[in-house]
This record gives sequence, structure tokens and C-alpha cells, in this order.
Amino acid sequence: MRLKVHITVWLTLGLAAMAWGQKGEVPFYEKQAWKDAHQEQSTTFSSLEDEKDFWQDQNRYEKDLKTKDNIAYNIYMTAKRKAYSEYAETCGNDCRHSDYYYEQASKYFTYKESENFSREAIGASVQVASPRIF
Repeated sequence: MRLKVHITVWLTLGLAAMAWGQKGEVPFYEKQAWKDAHQEQSTTFSSLEDEKDFWQDQNRYEKDLKTKDNIAYNIYMTAKRKAYSEYAETCGNDCRHSDYYYEQASKYFTYKESENFSREAIGASVQVASPRIF
């Protein structure tokens, strides 16, 4: 009996420590989004073809992420929106980027997490059985 209590206590303490340690952590995809945004905003390309390839790869990455893990995708895109918004505020009219950059940036500026839920999930109704009272 005492062994069961000790095991239960240690297991509970271990789980609580793990949960407490994760509270302050920034999710991986949020960190990755800020890192990617910084790279995208500071990279210069030798040709428009190189830049076009870069943005195609970025779009492919985001599409794959959305397919594999929609929650991670929402975290990533929300962080990208914040990163691009902050950059735009500090940059103002002083920064110059290509049309490819501005096309991609507009995607981040207009991203809203709720747009990615399927219409079926939003339109679904839930029926709850309840007794009739006469």
C-alpha cells in the first residue's frame, strides 16, 4: 500500500514539474515563424529567379505544415503576422522590398486563424437530448 502511495506521489510531482516547466516556453513554431520572418526581411537575392524560388519553397513549407498539423500552422501564421506587423511599423517607408516580398507579406497581414476552419465544422449543429416538460 505504501509503495502505491509513493509511486502515485512521485508520478504526480513529476507531471506537475513537467507542466510547470512548459508554461514559460514559446511553442517551437512560434519561434520558427519569428526566425523565418527575420530572415525573409533581411535576405537579399542575387536575382529575381532566386527570390521566386525562395518564396515558392516558403509557400510549400506552409502548405505542408497546414496539411500535417493545423494547430502548428495557426501558431506559425499568427506569429508571422505579428512579426511582419512589427517590422512594417519600424520600417515605414524606408525599407524597399520586391513585389514577391510584398505579395507574401500581404498574405501574413491578412491571415486570421478562424479562416482555416472548414465550413462543415463551423456550420455543424449539435443536438442535445433533453426531457420534455409539459
